[in-house]
Amino acid sequence: MTSAFTHRRRVFETISPLRGSARMPLTALLQVPRQLAADVVSAVDVPAFDNSSMDGFAVAAQTLTTAPRDGSRLGPLPVVGQVAAGARGAAVDPGTVVEIMTGAPVPEGADTIIPIEATEPGTFGATEITVEDAPAAGAFVRARGSDVTAGTTVLRAGALLTPARLGVATACGVVDLDVVTLPRILVLSTGDEIAGDADAGIEDSNGITLTASLTRLGAEVTQLRVPDDPEELLRRVRAVDTDLVVSTGGISKGAREVVKLAATLDPGADMLFEPIAMQPGGPQGVGTLAGHPWVALPGNPVSALISVELFIRPALLGIDPGLDARPVGFHPLAADLDETPPAGKLQVRRAIVDDDGITFVGGSRSHLLHSYAESTHLVFIPPTDDPDDPFAAAGDRLRTWTIA
Repeated sequence: MTSAFTHRRRVFETISPLRGSARMPLTALLQVPRQLAADVVSAVDVPAFDNSSMDGFAVAAQTLTTAPRDGSRLGPLPVVGQVAAGARGAAVDPGTVVEIMTGAPVPEGADTIIPIEATEPGTFGATEITVEDAPAAGAFVRARGSDVTAGTTVLRAGALLTPARLGVATACGVVDLDVVTLPRILVLSTGDEIAGDADAGIEDSNGITLTASLTRLGAEVTQLRVPDDPEELLRRVRAVDTDLVVSTGGISKGAREVVKLAATLDPGADMLFEPIAMQPGGPQGVGTLAGHPWVALPGNPVSALISVELFIRPALLGIDPGLDARPVGFHPLAADLDETPPAGKLQVRRAIVDDDGITFVGGSRSHLLHSYAESTHLVFIPPTDDPDDPFAAAGDRLRTWTIA
């Protein structure tokens, strides 16, 4: 059987060329964590000027050493003005102070902030203050450029635009960003049981889960359901203007595997259907069908969703097939493995990871979508030909991906 890594590379080679780039206003990038297509360079110093990190009084450092003292108490010092955030205030002469608010520019002549809590009367509006605990020279001043200097590369191509990164771009004077555009994707659910009026019908949970997963990555997704009719599948998919088809079902070993049958009817098809050495998600397909690049996933809901995580998500994000597409960790098993893994296959289990370690949620079977919904991590149990291999004992550490 083909390894998961080999299949992951094939999916990457199919999807990666479909990625593009576009310049978009930053305000259009707030909903979906898109990926940067180019480095972001700051146009300005951040902060753009020296400013106060405290509500208090701006003062020249030399005043703190030359002002009159009474024991530990410094002053009195006359208050000669006020500067608020977004405004400029009067200059500070030696021996005087100016009221200053957090974020306000440090006025000319000052280089130190006395927190209001260190003064008496401890309020604004007084004509003079005394200082009980004088700060060190330069205290509580956020210097110009102390976060970022103009010309610094603050974000690298490939980074996901998290809220913090969008904030950095805004603070650095960036208005538009070059972002990766993902292919338009048709999510195709197959089978009479979800497309028709069969008595044994089921809800199309695959269509919802895959559409949600791919949309949240930034793809434009449409959904389509087709029955177990390969000619109708080809006709309806050819009529859709899309860049990529991601189908679920119809690729296993049954008598009515509609995607496989459609590939035999399409003279332009170039599909590779192969068993993958993993559980769940063994049957997979990739190639070209009905005139579109195509990734064929199994129909069981957990198999389909794990396949998105392992194969499609990294390809859409441009992540090298040898790297992780989710935050990775190594955690101990809270108890002995509850099932014997299939020999020679990578097993991917759903679990909750907490202070006790890895606790599996539900079994390994691929229809248990509820257990996936309750899980925080995917756990990778490596292939082994020895079902008694002691790596599966309580306390042994396994690789995990954070999914929640």
